[in-house]
Amino acid sequence: MAWRELSRSTDDKANVENAFNLSSLADKLRNDVRSLVIMVALIGGLILWFATVGWTDRVTYRGVDQAWFEPGRVHLKTEPSGHYTIERNADFAAMKVGCVYDLNYEAEFGRRQRADRLKMVRRATLVGC
Repeated sequence: MAWRELSRSTDDKANVENAFNLSSLADKLRNDVRSLVIMVALIGGLILWFATVGWTDRVTYRGVDQAWFEPGRVHLKTEPSGHYTIERNADFAAMKVGCVYDLNYEAEFGRRQRADRLKMVRRATLVGC
């Protein structure tokens, strides 16, 4: 029993000495900060990648939605139904009714993201007819 108490007291002394050892505390803090910076950089890089690449939906183009009118833009009818709008440009001029397209649009994060939001198409890539 005396041996256990002796070893406990020496362990307690070592812990107290380490608690007041500022160099080990500085090393631990430096490692914690480094880990935090790496984690924030990885998350930031992932968000930046999604913001630049965007999201892509594969849809069948069914024509122009005539109910909507907006100068310079066209609202698309798609299957499955979605709220897509595209500028009148070469991508839109090349689209054919009944063909399958990958519609790439900008990603949104956080509370603003909803299923029925209007998606501005950046690029329409033909998959097949």
